[in-house]
Amino acid sequence: MEHQHTHSHHHGDGDAHAHHYAHDHGHPHAHSADVHTDDCHCGCGADHGDHFEEHKKAERTKLIIAAVFFAIGWALEEFASLPGFVAMLFFLVCYVACGFSVLREALEDIVHGHIFGECFLISVASVGALIIGDYGEGCAVMLLFGIGEYIQGAALSRSRRAVRRLSDEHGFHYAHANSGTERFISKFARIYTPIICALAVLIAVIPPLFLHGEWKEWIYRGLSALVIGCPCAIVISVPLAFSCAIGACTKQGIFVHCSDALENLYKNRRSLQEGEAEAKTEIAVPDDDEGKWQYALRAARKAMRIARENVAFTLAVKLVILVLAVFMEREVPIWLAEFGDVGVAVLAIINSLRAMRIKK
Repeated sequence: MEHQHTHSHHHGDGDAHAHHYAHDHGHPHAHSADVHTDDCHCGCGADHGDHFEEHKKAERTKLIIAAVFFAIGWALEEFASLPGFVAMLFFLVCYVACGFSVLREALEDIVHGHIFGECFLISVASVGALIIGDYGEGCAVMLLFGIGEYIQGAALSRSRRAVRRLSDEHGFHYAHANSGTERFISKFARIYTPIICALAVLIAVIPPLFLHGEWKEWIYRGLSALVIGCPCAIVISVPLAFSCAIGACTKQGIFVHCSDALENLYKNRRSLQEGEAEAKTEIAVPDDDEGKWQYALRAARKAMRIARENVAFTLAVKLVILVLAVFMEREVPIWLAEFGDVGVAVLAIINSLRAMRIKK
């Protein structure tokens, strides 16, 4: 194998965390944004990192059971002349199957001080729909949320496993350390989510109190706003873009230690062009090949661009749906709001895959 020339960049306290990815904290809650982990820090309680594979089959089974019972409940409600409680029983099984873990995570988040996590938002929205009598809506929201989390977790886990597999063939250690962009987005989500909660409350109470609106209608609109505001689609697309770019580098024999290293390379691109060693941080290139360094720089640039595109697109779509939920003559269904969130996440995942193709 060709000689690999590795330049190390010291992050101070962050160095200890760079090798921290394999440690199991015992619970899936987000920690400080400065701690490098596989948690997405969106506060959703979901595991989007490497531990996804441990629970994949169980999650898939739960979703299939929930989907079957939801379909039966919906068919009975729409087409059968049976008492309403029959369909409600099927909806209840669906809700418990796909929603129990989400409700549990929401409670655990609250106990640990993470009040405004995504699980909390979805729990409030779905339970609220059940309370106002929209049983199918509440189940649909929870089911779509579970499907979205599964898709996102599978995409990110597959990307990181591919990078590690390629690295271990060449004896190079890869540990996911959150990039500066990921840490910024995580902090943004912790500010953004309480704002969405406050906005949803205002949407629910102001029209009935001051504009003669109907309470049920505006509570429904407020619940739609909660679902629209869930931040996980924003957060997950950033690490995925970096993982795909790192995978592209690894296939070329360029070994990037972590996402943070790739972003540092981008930030110090001028130094790299001038040949300064400080720009080469935690990246190994065979024989210090300048052409390989330029490839890594292009990968870093593309990862940054795609991450920004994903965030901007997701926020724009959410804003449009939020405006529609408030101002449309007929309220936007809560399940449609969640479907929109899942759709945005899927589009962000597809866009992130572009980072795997870097021009030589």
